[in-house]
Amino acid sequence: MSESSNHKKELRKLRILRTTRWFLSAIGLVIIAVGIYFAIDLFLNFKSNEVTNDAQVEQYVSPINVKVPGYIHKIYFTEHQFVKKGDTLLVIDDREYQIRLKEAEASLQDAMAGSQVIDASVNTSKSNIIVFDSNIEETEARLRKLETDYTRYQNLLSRNATTPIQVEQIKTDLDATTARLNALKQQKRTAESSSDEVQKRRGNSEASILRASAALDMAKLNLSYTVITAPCDGFLGRRALKEGQLVNAGQNMTYIIPNTQKWIVANFKETQVKNLYIGQEVIIMIDAFDKKEFKGKVTEISNATGAKYSLVPADNSTGNFVKIQQRIPIRIEFENLSSEDNMKLAAGMMAVVNAKVKK
Repeated sequence: MSESSNHKKELRKLRILRTTRWFLSAIGLVIIAVGIYFAIDLFLNFKSNEVTNDAQVEQYVSPINVKVPGYIHKIYFTEHQFVKKGDTLLVIDDREYQIRLKEAEASLQDAMAGSQVIDASVNTSKSNIIVFDSNIEETEARLRKLETDYTRYQNLLSRNATTPIQVEQIKTDLDATTARLNALKQQKRTAESSSDEVQKRRGNSEASILRASAALDMAKLNLSYTVITAPCDGFLGRRALKEGQLVNAGQNMTYIIPNTQKWIVANFKETQVKNLYIGQEVIIMIDAFDKKEFKGKVTEISNATGAKYSLVPADNSTGNFVKIQQRIPIRIEFENLSSEDNMKLAAGMMAVVNAKVKK
């Protein structure tokens, strides 16, 4: 009885062991089959696709700089705030620029007053020339009469019909009138010369008005620059300034990221570019979106490697040479990207790009 019971137990253990071995063998075969399948799929996918994980989301990031120097009076924005075009971001103390504006207005008024004085001088010169012309005409008429009288009295004197004293008197009047005519002509030439000089001064006065007007416009423009507004709709970057701080012209205050469409810049290896072309459809997976796939299209292929765009490109003409595979930047536009996804995308997010090779 005891031996029969022990035999049954041994048989049961043997069956369990065989079943376990068979089950483990089956699991091993399944794992091997799955591994082979994925290996083949990976190989085929490698052959039929060009893939890179050196890709990131790009969009335009515009700096907002201060245009005029001064002390910051008030800051109206916070970091990463959404703003609309025209929203006031920062105000610079404008008292100095208000004074400069008043100085420019005074300079313009002074130039205009000087121009009015010159205009009056021009009118006076013209009037004087007209008076001289009238006096010259009158004197020339009197001179012609005296010349006629002098000739007539000389004839009368030759016939003893008049006295030498009368002839001498007419001769004296004739000489005096001639001298007066010459003096009037000289005065007219002087007046004309003075008028020409005034006309030149008038041109200088007009130039002074233009300069003063330009200075006034510049003063108004600089005053307007004390209020800095958002150039477009978008999200602001980090704030590097504080109230009361002295800023210089051209100093950066923050960045604005326009609320516009984004794109991908994928850096493919130089050996992969031969299989890429403009218009090629690609699959984009953003790391931050938990492998969510987006459709895209190649729109630009750079004619230079990324290293050539650096401030100090590598120069292999001297020293030891180590060959490093280069990468070519490729621009990829999203297709049918929803506004919600576009808002979630942030510049700099990493991505994986899969481009199917044309057969």
